[in-house]
Amino acid sequence: MYNPFLSIIITMLLMSGCSGGTPVTTGIATSNHNTGLTPKREIPDDFIPRELHIASIGDSLTKGVGDETKQGGYTSLLEGKLLGEKDVKSVTLENFGVKGHKTSDLLKRLQNEDVQEGIAGADIIIITIGGNDIMKIVKENLFDLSLNVFQKEQEKYEVRLRKVLENIRNNNSDAEIVLVGLYNPFGWFIDLSTEINTIVDNWNEGSKNILSEFDHTKFVEVDDVFSQTSDNLLSEDEFHPNAKGYEIMSKRIFEAIMFE
Repeated sequence: MYNPFLSIIITMLLMSGCSGGTPVTTGIATSNHNTGLTPKREIPDDFIPRELHIASIGDSLTKGVGDETKQGGYTSLLEGKLLGEKDVKSVTLENFGVKGHKTSDLLKRLQNEDVQEGIAGADIIIITIGGNDIMKIVKENLFDLSLNVFQKEQEKYEVRLRKVLENIRNNNSDAEIVLVGLYNPFGWFIDLSTEINTIVDNWNEGSKNILSEFDHTKFVEVDDVFSQTSDNLLSEDEFHPNAKGYEIMSKRIFEAIMFE
């Protein structure tokens, strides 16, 4: 059972929180006439530059809340990284993030015609979700918090996450789906950090298991970045990433898209 004093601290902090191209083979010459030339079997990946369409959906991390540069968080940074690749001709990125959204809100959001069209035309779909689901549990169980409460709610969260992915697949069966994991923003508060770490780890593992049920999916780990560095990666609200935090997040997403 959590100490009520620590529970109040959590709530105060959370109140400011989340409210490559496929190689193409060419035919080999079959003429008996010897030209003295050796046919090239593969066209390089960057021979025909790709036009990438990305749909970003989810909560305030997709919206870029906390980015003091006002550049849009990870999305604009990711776009710049992708455009720096010689095999990427252009990037069209649609941002459907909404501050405060939980998985239940995202399910409703996915019924929006514009969102459905964005997803249907996307090559890559990036999701940030879950932080507000945890915050809701804290606020509703302020004086009766326990790991058991989070475990029960995690099961419901996973059911909703599966529905989110099913909905996306109904609109787009081929796009790469990238789910960004949760992180613990309370590393500076030692007594609280250990308990929240356990919760975050459990929810991330559950998310990975759900994601593995679907093809063309990737999970991007970010919790280790926020928990294992002495650098300040959080904004003034001590919950959302700052510009530096979003830069690291964008790098992780970029690597998942391009290299894994």
